[in-house]
Amino acid sequence: MQSRRAIGFRAAVASGIVAIVVLGGGTASWASSVIEVAAATPVGNDISFPQCGTSFPTGQAFGIVGVNDGVPGTLNPCLGPSSSYPSFKESELYWAVTTSTGSTSQPRASVYVNTSDPGNMFNGTVESGWPTTGATPYGSCMTTKVDTRSGPAAVGQDSQACGWEFGLQEAARDTSWLRAAAQSINRQSPPNRVPTTPRAYPWWLDVETTNTWQQQPPGQEMNVAVLQGFVVGLRAGGAPSVGVYAPPDQWLAITGRTSASTTTLGGLATWIPGASNETGAQALCSGRSFTDGSLTLAQFPSGNFDGDVSCARPTVTQSSVTHIFGQTADATAAAEFTRTFPFAKHACPATRAAVIASTKEYQDALSSQFLAADLTTGTLLTRTTILPSVTAATLKKEGITTVYLVGGPLAITTAVANAIASLTAYECGGVSPSTGKIAVHRIYGQTQYATAMLVAEYVGTAGQRAFPGAYATTNAAGGTGRYNDTPGTGTPAPFLPLAPTAILASGVEFQDAQAASVVSYRTKLPLLLTPATELSTTAVAAIEKLGVKQVILMGGTLAITDTVEQALVEKTGVSVLRVAGEDYTDTARELARFEAAIATEGLGWTPGHRITVARGNGFTDGLCGAVLDNPNNLATGPSGSARPLLLTENPTLVGSYLATFLKVTGHTGLDSTASKTIRHLTVLGGPLALNAAEISAMQTDLRH
Repeated sequence: MQSRRAIGFRAAVASGIVAIVVLGGGTASWASSVIEVAAATPVGNDISFPQCGTSFPTGQAFGIVGVNDGVPGTLNPCLGPSSSYPSFKESELYWAVTTSTGSTSQPRASVYVNTSDPGNMFNGTVESGWPTTGATPYGSCMTTKVDTRSGPAAVGQDSQACGWEFGLQEAARDTSWLRAAAQSINRQSPPNRVPTTPRAYPWWLDVETTNTWQQQPPGQEMNVAVLQGFVVGLRAGGAPSVGVYAPPDQWLAITGRTSASTTTLGGLATWIPGASNETGAQALCSGRSFTDGSLTLAQFPSGNFDGDVSCARPTVTQSSVTHIFGQTADATAAAEFTRTFPFAKHACPATRAAVIASTKEYQDALSSQFLAADLTTGTLLTRTTILPSVTAATLKKEGITTVYLVGGPLAITTAVANAIASLTAYECGGVSPSTGKIAVHRIYGQTQYATAMLVAEYVGTAGQRAFPGAYATTNAAGGTGRYNDTPGTGTPAPFLPLAPTAILASGVEFQDAQAASVVSYRTKLPLLLTPATELSTTAVAAIEKLGVKQVILMGGTLAITDTVEQALVEKTGVSVLRVAGEDYTDTARELARFEAAIATEGLGWTPGHRITVARGNGFTDGLCGAVLDNPNNLATGPSGSARPLLLTENPTLVGSYLATFLKVTGHTGLDSTASKTIRHLTVLGGPLALNAAEISAMQTDLRH
């Protein structure tokens, strides 16, 4: 890739003193060896402003187009029609969309944006695009006084907060330029249909030392914040995925030793340059990604253009782990909430609502996931008689104006409800007060079963799903259903092409309901509860009220007996798919298989190479983890947010079912699909929930 403004590194100081660093650009050493290919693989090309007004490549499998004119804040003059290149035929975006063959796993058209960290000044001159305000995960971007060639001036600080805001703003401008370019193409005659939404194109960040970056710590920390702002901004603008183009040594120089747990950057797909020919690019594909994400593309010179090889089966030598936890159950719930909604501009819950349940028991928090999904928010926790300070702080930072309490006064006292109602509502970011106090609504019944019913009825609509192929199996124990290892029974599939669906789980043990909470959240299916040996009348009432025709029954006959299953069918006429394993770790494994199976046999999720793991002998860490599966999750992005929740036996024992699952999915993928290999673990809970030895064992199993 080419960049017009080759400035290089500069020190992260307000005075604007520049330090130039010369870095080696060789990247071919990342390939362990040169590999021979039996036949040529279809390749793509990437082009940008240097190719404007020239002949574009032909016959490419896919095209990748630069949005910028070399640096952030500038527009590639031939991205779409412009005064210099007025015809849609001169548009690089049109070229990528309409002339690429699509003969690889890559989409026909992708885009990339240039990135940099210019700071607030350069050579004594204020950087015009540097922000002065903004609420960010690093706090508020604020102004500072500096001396310029023209005298004293107030500028945004050289800080992580202002850097993050800079990346966010530039990303927003880039997505708006993409939309405008596509619309301009489509307005020309004859009509030329080019997708106008940023969601139609994968996005890449071009990270190279030829643009301006801060030097060494703490400058590298500021660079990371800038890139994080870019990622969040692109996702907020609709980008379905964000990856990184960089020579690995330059990525290291710019960001320092970023790890897979670095928020929004860890695990991003990578596109690596450095090969001298196509064979060398194929060899690069067998190397390691510098973000611990998938190594997706490798670049090489191809005639007068850059060629790109699609790394169809990335090889990752090391799995990565993200830990999300707090010192208490309510702090862990807050960490999970803020991981999804990082309390910054455009990142808080759109409804400005939150759900709160009690830490006392598990039932209300798990059944509340259906409501949280409907509100596009998450669930926080409170103690029965005291509102935790971390919960109150999260309400403030997330700009929450309305709280839904799930559970009655025995679970959450009136004093706690009044304490929430006395809190001032703030704007997203928690800096500026909004109007008035937080509004509080309570949903509850006399039992956990009744509360689950009332939550379902409050939302009022069950999601519709069709998976007829999931029913058509009888196992060796006589049980029915493709995802059932036990003698427990179900029914034939419904005749409806799409059936309103609910989940039924035990109201006595938490594990099955917790694993299913991510399904309730992501697929918007009510999570109802019943005792093991007697059908809950409230579950029946909710099923009838919502018009449910299909029930996913969680667990074997120790969790919910065949008698209960048969009574459910007799009273409601629903079809029942039992998802069950030999123990709770096996049930969670079977549910993960169901989630990832193709739509006719399961839920058709694309897990994005991730799963979530919580301990199986304690409910606190996984109670509110379903929010991480939000399709709008700004920490993982829409393409990678779907992640099954698996359970260990306990903090010191993974268990054979989960260990086997990891070995299989780390090698052949979920649902035996290579594109669904699991390479990243999100662990809920700290060292007391899952110890380091067991986490290491899980990583080893993934590499098996």
